[in-house]
Order: sequence, then C-alpha cells, then structure tokens
Amino acid sequence: MLKLTQLNLGALFILSNLLLAASRVSPPPAPLGDSSPETPLVPEDIETGIPLRILPLGDSITWGYGSTSGNGYREALLTRLRNPVTYIGSEHSGNMSNNENEGHPGAVIAQIGGFAERSLVRRPNVILLMAGTNDMVGQRDVEHAPQRLGVLIDRCVAACPDAVLLVAQLTPFLHVPSQERANVFNAAIPGLVRERVDRGKKVVVVNMEEYVEMGWLVDGLHPSDLGYDGMARAWYDGIQKVAERGWIEKPVTVMEVGQDVEEL
Repeated sequence: MLKLTQLNLGALFILSNLLLAASRVSPPPAPLGDSSPETPLVPEDIETGIPLRILPLGDSITWGYGSTSGNGYREALLTRLRNPVTYIGSEHSGNMSNNENEGHPGAVIAQIGGFAERSLVRRPNVILLMAGTNDMVGQRDVEHAPQRLGVLIDRCVAACPDAVLLVAQLTPFLHVPSQERANVFNAAIPGLVRERVDRGKKVVVVNMEEYVEMGWLVDGLHPSDLGYDGMARAWYDGIQKVAERGWIEKPVTVMEVGQDVEEL
C-alpha cells in the first residue's frame, strides 16, 4: 500500500478542496461497506412536531462532498425528524428533493460568514453551523480562528434572534498537524458558546468527534456515508437538547422579493 508523508497528505487535502471549489464536480462514491447506517433511523417528535426551517451552514462537508448521494448528513437527519422540515440555502446539492443548503466547498470561516447572509434573511428557526475545517487545513491564521467563529456566531444570532444555533466542533482529520490544530480550535468552542448563553442567546455545542470516527472518512477529511450518518445523529441529539430547553420557536413568516410568503 502506498504510504504518504504527512506533508504530502496535507498538500493533498488542500488541493482537493481547491479543485472542488473550482469545479463543483459530483461527489465521488464512498468506499464499499460504509453506506449502511450504524443504527436504524427511528423518526421522533421534537417539541411536539413544531415546523423546522433549517439552515445547514458551512463548507464542503455541509454541501455533502464524499457521500454517495451528495446529500451528506441532511437526508439522514430529515429521516430522523418527524417534524415538517424545510432546508434553506442558496446551494443545491444531492439527489434529495429538499436539497437546499449553504455549504460552500473550500470556504473558510470568514467566507462562510459572507455566504450566510444569503439565507439568514429567510429566518431559519434552526441553524446548523460547522465552520473552520479549511482554516485548519490551510493554516489560515489558526490562532485567531475561534475569534472569527465568534463573529460568525454573533452575526447569525443578530440576524435571527428567535432561532437556535447549533455550533459543531469539527469532525476528525487524518492529517496529524491539521488534527492538532483542530484540537485547539475545538477546545475553544464551548467557551465561545458559554459566553453567548450567559448573555441569553440560544446557542449550543455539538461535539462531532463523539459521533464520527477516523475510519469513517473517504479521503482523510470528508465523511463517508457512515460518517455523515454519525453527523446526522449528532445534529439530531443537539436539536433534541434545545427542544427540551424550550428554545425552538415556530418559524417567523417572511416575504421574499418576487415570491409568495414563505411558510412551512
């Protein structure tokens, strides 16, 4: 078996993300054997079936790169939720009909903040945010990455004060230096969230490393189908947690230019 050095592997990750962002090619198939979920999907009510207008926000992992269907975690999460669910976003990826999202391959935290503006105006009542993967791989001012994430969190909360914001700690990296950088970044996220909660904001941490194993990656960075199913379980548990706190409110009615009133 060909063995890559850590340096070559890191370069491969960066090149993979750059090529994906430029070409927007269809995601490659996951390795055989990773397509079946670890546990059966059992739909459950959350907050007595309140409608959910969900904004999946992030990079290529949110977009679904590496999953055989292109749906990433979104379809598996939808299957778990009995609630009426509408995903929103300016991007369309995957073969599911409800495939909107705000996942942008190759995007770093600051760029994700810019892309978020496209969908925050549609007033989601649940935001699923995972940002920072490309900052870690590309070594983009890693020391201040938590501060940039804090700015993005505040932007989301200010635009949608009635929404709940679930902030994910990053999924694993096979590339050791990237994982070491991510360890520091992930460790800072609970503190960022705690500061906002202390100010009365509806924000919660979701620890993806508890749900996604290193062996569930297709290229050392993006999850396989099994990895995305783990992410769906993580998001579901996070949504359940905020529902139990009574944080989920019915989506507000919004009017978009040239469109009818958006309702679930």
